[in-house]
Amino acid sequence: MTRICFVIPSNPFDQYFVQLPLDAVTAAGQLRADGHAVAIWDQRLQDAPDTAEDDFDLLIAITAIADRAQCYPLELGPVAAAVERATARFPRARTLAVGAHPTHLPEATRAELGVDHVALGEVDSAAVGAVRSLTAGATDPVLTPDSGNLLASTGVRPYPPVPLEEFAFPAFDLVPVARYTAEVITGGLPMPGPCGMVLAARGCTYGCTFCHLPFGTRMRTQPHDRVMAEVEAQQAAGLEFVFFLDYVFGINKGFYRELCGRLKGRGLGWVGQTRAEIVLKNDVSEWAEAGCQGMWLGAESPAIADTGVHKRVTEQQVHDAVMKLRDAGITPFAFVLLGLPGDEACVSGRLVDWAAGMPAWFGINQLYLRPGTSLYDELAPALNGGVRPATWQEVQEVTRRYREEYPVDLDAQQRRLTELPNFLGNAIVPVG
Repeated sequence: MTRICFVIPSNPFDQYFVQLPLDAVTAAGQLRADGHAVAIWDQRLQDAPDTAEDDFDLLIAITAIADRAQCYPLELGPVAAAVERATARFPRARTLAVGAHPTHLPEATRAELGVDHVALGEVDSAAVGAVRSLTAGATDPVLTPDSGNLLASTGVRPYPPVPLEEFAFPAFDLVPVARYTAEVITGGLPMPGPCGMVLAARGCTYGCTFCHLPFGTRMRTQPHDRVMAEVEAQQAAGLEFVFFLDYVFGINKGFYRELCGRLKGRGLGWVGQTRAEIVLKNDVSEWAEAGCQGMWLGAESPAIADTGVHKRVTEQQVHDAVMKLRDAGITPFAFVLLGLPGDEACVSGRLVDWAAGMPAWFGINQLYLRPGTSLYDELAPALNGGVRPATWQEVQEVTRRYREEYPVDLDAQQRRLTELPNFLGNAIVPVG
């Protein structure tokens, strides 16, 4: 038996929401089923791990938990601080890092965090696989499975995803479930509130070049009984609202129709995320009847279809999807992305007027060139002296140079957007 503690770092996003570390509780459930003693130290909420154990054999740091994995930060400072805090408390423990960072720059991540080991792959599967390797006697700094395909960008094997139907039940009892938050809808308005998290399906079949897909491009659905058991466990812990992390809610009509049928009458409110085309192909009144109160759309820019990033969503489709959600009683939200290459709406400033006129709440991101995306592969070497970045500092510099060379001041445009009344940050008061 190995005594394991997952370490969840604090990060700047905590000022708005502290979302449930679903991948940590999933991995913990499987490792406990494997016979290990497991705890989770969520440093966003806990001064110390809530466990009777006075020591651990292994500390597992998650560099970007599930709700941040698609848009993971390039700055590893908060993770390094979490690792330092954990090792000061448990100095005899070995250390392992899993997440987007070790998956795409394993050696650089290990060096920057000062951990003993890193493992590549989906967080929960990489954690489970790495522990199995360590208990079998592995000592390599970069842990790998015995077989599998090499990741092209690193030349290292990631741990393969554990089949969803084979994962043990998540260890929700290891975290303070009722203390996690996200945007909930009250009286049609968004605000922070107690909220859980469910991942009914992993993957996204679309190929947007700027998007990091930690679960890959193949859709994998959980059994409906398992999804409902996770919902019920979070409701039993006191939550009346959950966020469906599925990247394209509704893409598989049959799967989601059955899911919505099972959610009806449970008194559960929920928010999800999807694409405009999927909204237009679905009867979203079924979502509303199942408790859906809000839905995020990847709107990005009115001119995104012309930017060459392989997202062919038109301005009209976004508008029609927003109106369809509103007509069904579902509060629409939109992701707005500044700085796409060749985005005439961003360069001209039309993007601001478009966002202002959108009958939806919106959130803002500036484009990051993230390892693990094809846009990064395309642009990063030229912004780094003709070679691929080898450290996270070099990765950050790539994005800095990209923004510096962009035809307009993206910071100034972001400030204009944050002044709009439908900017989500103006509706949500930061927590605490």
